[in-house]
Amino acid sequence: MKEKTNLFPSLIRLRETSRLKMAIAASIMLWCATPQQATADTNEEHAIEAVQQAKVKVKGTVVDETGEPMIGVAVKVLANNTGTITDLEGKFSVEAPLGGAIQISFIGYKTVTVKASSEPISVTLKEDSQQLDEVVVVGYGSQKKVNVTGSVSMVDSKVIESRPVQNVSQALQGVVPGLNMSVGNSGGALDSSLSINIRGAGTIGEGSSGSPLVLIDGIEGDMNTVNPNDIENISVLKDAASSSIYGARASFGVIMITTKSGKSGKTRVNYSGNVRFSDAIQIPDMVDSYTFAQYFNRANTNDGGGLVFDEAALERIKNYQTGKYTDPNTPEYYGAKAGNDGKWQNYTGSFANTDWFKEFYKNWVPSTEHNLNISGGTDKLTYMISGSFLDQKGLLRHGEDQFNRYTMNAKISAKLTDWVTLNYTSKWSVLP
Repeated sequence: MKEKTNLFPSLIRLRETSRLKMAIAASIMLWCATPQQATADTNEEHAIEAVQQAKVKVKGTVVDETGEPMIGVAVKVLANNTGTITDLEGKFSVEAPLGGAIQISFIGYKTVTVKASSEPISVTLKEDSQQLDEVVVVGYGSQKKVNVTGSVSMVDSKVIESRPVQNVSQALQGVVPGLNMSVGNSGGALDSSLSINIRGAGTIGEGSSGSPLVLIDGIEGDMNTVNPNDIENISVLKDAASSSIYGARASFGVIMITTKSGKSGKTRVNYSGNVRFSDAIQIPDMVDSYTFAQYFNRANTNDGGGLVFDEAALERIKNYQTGKYTDPNTPEYYGAKAGNDGKWQNYTGSFANTDWFKEFYKNWVPSTEHNLNISGGTDKLTYMISGSFLDQKGLLRHGEDQFNRYTMNAKISAKLTDWVTLNYTSKWSVLP
């Protein structure tokens, strides 16, 4: 048997060597092409692709500062915008790239970001004081604003103190949505009170009132007896939920006023005073008496009547304006004369040139207000005492048109034990 031999060994080796070189060259070209394609992509996409190659099951527990499990906390994987929420025991389980960012957030608490790992994660959320410091007084106590479900509007002391007004009802004008103020039957008298309703008139019955219930530190009272500078905050309960606590009296809403209290620390003395000026606006310009008499005569003649001011009356008006009546002992000097009954004649019998708007209203009437507040205390005992004086002048030139208000307010709070706190409040006010 003859053995077959390759007649061209050198040729075969040359062909295999060429194939190996071609394979190596192709590998090098493929390796070089891959980075060139990658440079067209963004760095973020490469990072995500690299992290997504190693995903882990992240498990953890979320508690608050007291160690209590938190329910319904949002757990979000930032790499792919997927997430979940914690269960009744505050636990969660989510799939995330190894080392990726996981955001844990809840309303009223500071957001925390952690890295994904295979080890169990324990997260403690802290309250965000910027969101939860705003407290709303409702019913028997107070709630944080984020927990309130009823319709409540709140006004703090900064809004009230910035308004140089006489009373609290004036300070609330235009501040609370749905709280309507209107001038009552007493008009614009300094000692008058505005009529108040919430969300419109609540009754049309004669003798009935649709005004809201006003509580001052939990006791029903008149808000206008309180010094606006003594108020810490005002909560307005608008809907029917307030009736579940205060009954039918609160069916038209509740206005809850909380006055300032003492705070622990060094004794603080605060004084504020202001001087303000009042002036009547939109006062019409009044014509002189002679022009008025002529216009009145023409109007009455056009209506088919006779002259209201006869020639003698017009002559007296002219004489008064030109200063011909110079004797103070005669009634003509004062622009009037007496009738047969001994009484001064009015209207057509008078001929003075009086601008009654200037006669009745003063110009730029000053008013002053002074407020003094002293507060301080320790962790166990706090105190606050305040006093105010308001001297407001009216615009009317004749008669008594002045308003004076004196108020004093004192609060003492003593923490006897961890479960007993003694509060003492005293209010004193003097109004016209």
